[in-house]
Amino acid sequence: MKILFIIKDFIVEPLGIMYLSTVLKSAGHRVDVVKGDIENAEDEVRDFSPDIIAYSIMTGDHIFFRDLNLKLKDKFKFIAIFGGSHPTFFNEFINEKGVDVICIGEGEEAIVELANRLKEGRNFTDISNLWIKDKGEIIKNSIRPLADINSIPFPDRELVYSKYSNARNNRIKNLIGVRGCPYNCSFCYNHRLKEIYRGKGQYARIRSVDNLIQEILELKNKYPLEVLYFQDDTFGVDTDWLEEFSKKYKKIINLPFHCNQRADLLNEKRVRLLKEAGCLGVSMAIETANNYLRNQILEKNITREQIFQAVKFIKKAGLRLRTYNILGIPSGSLKDDFETLKLNILLKPDLPYVTIYQPYPGTKLGDLCIRMGLYNGDYDKILEASYFGESPLNIPDRNKVNNLHKLFNLTVSFPLLTPLTKVLICLPPNALFKKIHSFWRGRLNEKLYKT
Repeated sequence: MKILFIIKDFIVEPLGIMYLSTVLKSAGHRVDVVKGDIENAEDEVRDFSPDIIAYSIMTGDHIFFRDLNLKLKDKFKFIAIFGGSHPTFFNEFINEKGVDVICIGEGEEAIVELANRLKEGRNFTDISNLWIKDKGEIIKNSIRPLADINSIPFPDRELVYSKYSNARNNRIKNLIGVRGCPYNCSFCYNHRLKEIYRGKGQYARIRSVDNLIQEILELKNKYPLEVLYFQDDTFGVDTDWLEEFSKKYKKIINLPFHCNQRADLLNEKRVRLLKEAGCLGVSMAIETANNYLRNQILEKNITREQIFQAVKFIKKAGLRLRTYNILGIPSGSLKDDFETLKLNILLKPDLPYVTIYQPYPGTKLGDLCIRMGLYNGDYDKILEASYFGESPLNIPDRNKVNNLHKLFNLTVSFPLLTPLTKVLICLPPNALFKKIHSFWRGRLNEKLYKT
């Protein structure tokens, strides 16, 4: 069988489809990928003649891919399968015209089983993790047990790197050391995935140190590589694992890396282990300066004191710091967002990474937004998969919040601009503010990863 993945342009490698490609190729299937503007997609489908076209989509991308799929369906015959966070948490997507199959949760075993059965001409309507349209009926299959994390083959980087040289030559490469997160932040999908996989095995699964280092070693030997970024929600959440990693990574790999950490976990020992391993910097979620919003609404369970203490450890060790921040939080205010700005000015991160809250389907906070009347549940109103656009919520000072987001990074870098920022956010949202945000965030990001 021939499987074509259609993706949007990317900065971070699409690791999800790269994992799927590995298992599909191992099962004897042919796999290709294309960036999905309609002209490129049509040319690729015409040349490759795929039996399956697969899309991994986030809320905000779903309209683009739904419409693209419909245009392709008008000209070509194939089975369309949609996976990723949007169909996982918004199962109603199966009802969209042109959508044949959705995958809920992890897809390695399910997509291989689908391809195998199609190749053999067998019935495929009872495959676990898949919801399937069959003669006007929606067949909702159960969830299969979670796979042993160390049994999952390494991602097929060649799928993307052989076709897109900018990804191959990027000095920063991305990896995942753990699947799942032990925490339950209300704005994130992890608490829903835990519900979906209840009784199906250990949800948060960390790869063995040796397994992870073997992948890095192969990556280092085959492709340009200067810096690694571990995409894990919290890297090395187990301190014993981190201690083993620190020793082996330094000895075998010895490359700078960046990772995500939680303020309530960071202590002198963990920071020392990261530093000894070669850590260049860490990203840490602050989200908001307001303790009520952070802990009652977002359910982070992290205190202001823990944030300051963690930053102290980070800076003492000479590590770079990226803070994660969210503006436009339900129950919050423009005043709260300015307090978050002030907190970042105090902490002096190398990059204050700021987003605008999006009510993603199936999340606890997304459901709360609907109950509060801030949002009507129409996810087609989330027009971007990124969280750098605008707030879709009916909140006070919405335009000012959107503008503050665009001027946040620059104002943290130059605090004397704060009075001017308070004036500028009263203007209508405009392209200049977006350009300022994009330029300054990009510049700070380059400095964050500079070796």
